[in-house]
Amino acid sequence: MNQGSVAGVPRPVLLAVAAAGLALVLLLAGALMGGWRPFSPQPDVLTFGADGDLEQFVLFDGQCARGELAAGSSFGPSADAQCGEPHDVEVVAARAPIDQSRPVSYPGEAAMAAFGRAFCALYIDSDVLAPTASGVDREDLRMTAVVPNKAAFDDPRSAGSTSGARQVSCLISRDDGQQLTDRFSVI
Repeated sequence: MNQGSVAGVPRPVLLAVAAAGLALVLLLAGALMGGWRPFSPQPDVLTFGADGDLEQFVLFDGQCARGELAAGSSFGPSADAQCGEPHDVEVVAARAPIDQSRPVSYPGEAAMAAFGRAFCALYIDSDVLAPTASGVDREDLRMTAVVPNKAAFDDPRSAGSTSGARQVSCLISRDDGQQLTDRFSVI
Protein backbone atom coordinates (compact mmCIF):
# COMPACT_ATOMS: atom_id res chain seq x y z
CA MET A 1 0.00 0.00 0.00
CA ASN A 2 1.23 3.48 -0.89
CA GLN A 3 2.15 5.68 2.14
CA GLY A 4 0.38 8.67 0.56
CA SER A 5 -3.03 6.95 0.38
CA VAL A 6 -5.58 5.10 2.47
CA ALA A 7 -7.39 2.19 0.82
CA GLY A 8 -6.12 3.42 -2.53
CA VAL A 9 -7.45 7.00 -2.14
CA PRO A 10 -4.74 9.61 -2.77
CA ARG A 11 -3.74 11.78 0.19
CA PRO A 12 -4.78 15.14 -1.48
CA VAL A 13 -8.31 13.77 -1.96
CA LEU A 14 -8.47 12.67 1.69
CA LEU A 15 -7.31 16.11 2.84
CA ALA A 16 -9.90 17.85 0.65
CA VAL A 17 -12.71 15.64 1.98
CA ALA A 18 -11.58 16.22 5.57
CA ALA A 19 -11.40 20.00 5.03
CA ALA A 20 -14.87 20.06 3.46
CA GLY A 21 -16.28 18.01 6.34
CA LEU A 22 -14.68 20.29 8.91
CA ALA A 23 -16.03 23.38 7.11
CA LEU A 24 -19.54 21.89 7.10
CA VAL A 25 -19.38 21.08 10.82
CA LEU A 26 -18.15 24.60 11.63
CA LEU A 27 -20.87 26.15 9.46
CA LEU A 28 -23.63 24.13 11.13
CA ALA A 29 -22.28 24.86 14.61
CA GLY A 30 -22.09 28.57 13.82
CA ALA A 31 -25.65 28.61 12.49
CA LEU A 32 -27.01 26.86 15.54
CA MET A 33 -25.05 28.94 18.05
CA GLY A 34 -25.63 32.18 16.17
CA GLY A 35 -29.40 31.86 16.17
CA TRP A 36 -30.44 31.21 12.58
CA ARG A 37 -33.14 33.61 11.45
CA PRO A 38 -35.83 32.76 8.88
CA PHE A 39 -35.46 36.21 7.31
CA SER A 40 -33.35 39.30 7.87
CA PRO A 41 -32.94 40.01 11.59
CA GLN A 42 -32.43 43.70 10.81
CA PRO A 43 -35.73 45.21 9.63
CA ASP A 44 -35.77 48.05 7.11
CA VAL A 45 -37.13 51.38 8.41
CA LEU A 46 -39.44 53.89 6.72
CA THR A 47 -40.86 57.09 8.26
CA PHE A 48 -44.39 58.45 7.85
CA GLY A 49 -45.82 61.93 8.16
CA ALA A 50 -45.44 65.18 6.23
CA ASP A 51 -42.16 64.97 4.28
CA GLY A 52 -41.61 61.40 5.52
CA ASP A 53 -40.84 58.36 3.40
CA LEU A 54 -44.57 57.53 3.40
CA GLU A 55 -46.73 60.64 3.10
CA GLN A 56 -49.76 58.85 4.59
CA PHE A 57 -49.94 55.74 6.76
CA VAL A 58 -53.25 54.72 8.36
CA LEU A 59 -52.81 50.94 8.68
CA PHE A 60 -53.45 49.14 11.99
CA ASP A 61 -52.30 45.89 13.57
CA GLY A 62 -53.54 42.87 11.61
CA GLN A 63 -54.49 44.87 8.52
CA CYS A 64 -53.43 43.93 5.00
CA ALA A 65 -52.99 46.47 2.21
CA ARG A 66 -52.03 46.99 -1.42
CA GLY A 67 -49.13 49.20 -2.44
CA GLU A 68 -45.39 49.17 -2.78
CA LEU A 69 -43.63 49.48 0.56
CA ALA A 70 -41.00 52.03 -0.44
CA ALA A 71 -40.15 55.71 -0.05
CA GLY A 72 -42.66 57.84 -1.96
CA SER A 73 -45.56 55.46 -1.38
CA SER A 74 -48.73 56.14 0.58
CA PHE A 75 -50.97 53.84 2.61
CA GLY A 76 -54.28 55.66 2.97
CA PRO A 77 -57.76 54.16 3.35
CA SER A 78 -57.88 53.13 -0.33
CA ALA A 79 -54.90 50.78 0.20
CA ASP A 80 -56.97 48.46 2.45
CA ALA A 81 -57.18 44.84 1.28
CA GLN A 82 -58.65 41.63 2.61
CA CYS A 83 -55.87 39.36 3.89
CA GLY A 84 -57.30 36.38 1.98
CA GLU A 85 -57.03 38.30 -1.31
CA PRO A 86 -53.81 39.40 -3.07
CA HIS A 87 -52.09 42.12 -1.06
CA ASP A 88 -48.59 43.57 -0.73
CA VAL A 89 -48.15 44.10 3.02
CA GLU A 90 -49.49 42.90 6.36
CA VAL A 91 -49.13 44.74 9.66
CA VAL A 92 -48.05 42.06 12.14
CA ALA A 93 -47.45 44.29 15.17
CA ALA A 94 -47.97 47.90 16.24
CA ARG A 95 -47.18 49.82 19.40
CA ALA A 96 -46.86 53.45 20.44
CA PRO A 97 -43.56 53.79 22.36
CA ILE A 98 -44.78 57.06 23.93
CA ASP A 99 -48.47 57.77 24.58
CA GLN A 100 -49.98 60.46 22.34
CA SER A 101 -51.51 62.30 25.27
CA ARG A 102 -48.08 63.01 26.77
CA PRO A 103 -46.56 66.35 25.77
CA VAL A 104 -43.03 65.17 24.99
CA SER A 105 -40.60 66.22 22.31
CA TYR A 106 -39.67 64.00 19.38
CA PRO A 107 -36.85 61.64 20.44
CA GLY A 108 -35.20 61.93 17.01
CA GLU A 109 -35.28 59.91 13.82
CA ALA A 110 -32.33 57.72 14.86
CA ALA A 111 -33.98 56.83 18.19
CA MET A 112 -37.31 56.04 16.51
CA ALA A 113 -35.55 53.91 13.88
CA ALA A 114 -33.62 52.02 16.56
CA PHE A 115 -36.84 51.38 18.52
CA GLY A 116 -38.60 50.25 15.32
CA ARG A 117 -35.82 47.86 14.38
CA ALA A 118 -35.66 46.34 17.88
CA PHE A 119 -39.45 46.11 18.26
CA CYS A 120 -39.98 44.48 14.86
CA ALA A 121 -37.00 42.15 15.27
CA LEU A 122 -38.86 40.58 18.22
CA TYR A 123 -41.49 39.33 15.78
CA ILE A 124 -39.15 37.83 13.19
CA ASP A 125 -38.70 34.52 15.02
CA SER A 126 -41.85 34.63 17.11
CA ASP A 127 -44.82 32.32 17.05
CA VAL A 128 -46.90 35.36 16.09
CA LEU A 129 -45.94 34.64 12.46
CA ALA A 130 -47.00 31.40 10.84
CA PRO A 131 -44.11 29.43 9.30
CA THR A 132 -45.95 29.37 5.96
CA ALA A 133 -49.09 30.80 4.38
CA SER A 134 -50.51 29.85 0.97
CA GLY A 135 -47.25 28.24 -0.09
CA VAL A 136 -45.06 31.19 0.93
CA ASP A 137 -42.46 30.51 3.64
CA ARG A 138 -41.30 33.01 6.27
CA GLU A 139 -37.84 32.79 4.72
CA ASP A 140 -39.30 34.60 1.69
CA LEU A 141 -40.46 37.63 3.69
CA ARG A 142 -39.00 41.03 4.48
CA MET A 143 -39.77 42.95 7.69
CA THR A 144 -40.08 46.74 7.66
CA ALA A 145 -40.56 49.05 10.64
CA VAL A 146 -42.70 52.11 9.90
CA VAL A 147 -42.02 54.90 12.39
CA PRO A 148 -43.37 58.46 12.77
CA ASN A 149 -41.26 61.37 11.65
CA LYS A 150 -41.07 64.59 13.68
CA ALA A 151 -44.15 66.17 12.06
CA ALA A 152 -46.40 63.17 12.78
CA PHE A 153 -45.02 62.68 16.29
CA ASP A 154 -45.28 66.33 17.34
CA ASP A 155 -48.85 66.80 16.11
CA PRO A 156 -50.53 63.36 16.13
CA ARG A 157 -53.97 64.77 15.30
CA SER A 158 -52.88 67.05 12.46
CA ALA A 159 -54.42 66.81 9.00
CA GLY A 160 -53.23 63.64 7.29
CA SER A 161 -52.06 62.01 10.50
CA THR A 162 -53.91 59.09 12.00
CA SER A 163 -55.02 58.55 15.56
CA GLY A 164 -51.97 56.28 15.88
CA ALA A 165 -49.50 58.89 14.69
CA ARG A 166 -46.91 57.94 17.31
CA GLN A 167 -47.34 54.29 16.54
CA VAL A 168 -44.50 52.09 15.29
CA SER A 169 -45.75 49.36 12.96
CA CYS A 170 -44.08 46.16 11.76
CA LEU A 171 -44.99 45.18 8.20
CA ILE A 172 -44.13 42.06 6.27
CA SER A 173 -43.95 41.81 2.51
CA ARG A 174 -42.48 39.30 0.10
CA ASP A 175 -38.78 39.72 -0.51
CA ASP A 176 -39.27 39.04 -4.25
CA GLY A 177 -41.92 41.79 -4.59
CA GLN A 178 -44.76 39.37 -5.37
CA GLN A 179 -48.07 39.65 -3.54
CA LEU A 180 -49.13 37.74 -0.46
CA THR A 181 -52.45 35.87 -0.62
CA ASP A 182 -53.05 34.92 3.01
CA ARG A 183 -52.45 36.13 6.55
CA PHE A 184 -49.10 35.40 8.26
CA SER A 185 -49.95 36.81 11.69
CA VAL A 186 -51.44 34.26 14.03
CA ILE A 187 -54.50 35.84 15.58
